Amino acid sequence: MSKAYDRVEWSFLAKMMGKLGFSKKWILMIMNCVSTVSFSFVINGNVCGSVNSSRGLRQGDPLSPYLFLLCAEGLSNVINSAVHDSELSGFHCRRSCPNISHLFFADDNLFFSKATDHGCITIHQILDSYEKALGQVINYEKSAMCFSNSIQWAEGDRLVRIVGVGHVRCHERYLGLPSMNYRNKHQLFNGIKDCVWSKVKGWKGKTLSIDGKEILVKVVLQSIPTYSMGHFRLLKSLIHDLHRMCNRF
Repeated sequence: MSKAYDRVEWSFLAKMMGKLGFSKKWILMIMNCVSTVSFSFVINGNVCGSVNSSRGLRQGDPLSPYLFLLCAEGLSNVINSAVHDSELSGFHCRRSCPNISHLFFADDNLFFSKATDHGCITIHQILDSYEKALGQVINYEKSAMCFSNSIQWAEGDRLVRIVGVGHVRCHERYLGLPSMNYRNKHQLFNGIKDCVWSKVKGWKGKTLSIDGKEILVKVVLQSIPTYSMGHFRLLKSLIHDLHRMCNRF
């Protein structure tokens, strides 16, 4: 999304809260908080005039992230409806698992579909209707599609032109973690080992006491793999290498 908070239409937000079952009193109270906003300009250190806003959510306001999630729920409902009507296929990782059609995090969206003309057209129509309803603008320059190895690159190029986004082999990382779980686990987690080694290498040239080194190991080195360990099961060989680097330091 491009400038996600600034483009939210207030009418869409109010209707979305009504669809989700919020009371009219609650909706009125929230809309009063959102719509009674004015912005002033500071010119040469002096506050000059004010401008009333007609749409958008204030960044930094504690309410804004939650209100934006309510708006994103509208997009989620449209996608779920398309899956229910067999317009969008989604992705089955296992037979017993539910169908995954999309994943949202803040203003980042990840869609899953079969690599067909109909699937790409459906995604494009969903995004177009969402733009018109909410006032959002999809950032197509930062958006991209990736395909499985069974899809030829030329065929992928043809499909991405339907949606109007870029074509990439895969999204290597998202929020610091690998987005794809490759068979080569050693290559997948090499970044953790490289990060630990770079820290140790930088500290070796400094004169540090035993206590100082112990603090660095516990506070810095041992915290590096913690985030990844919350999502992946690390290899025993990787854990052994990390222990060895810490012990040598």
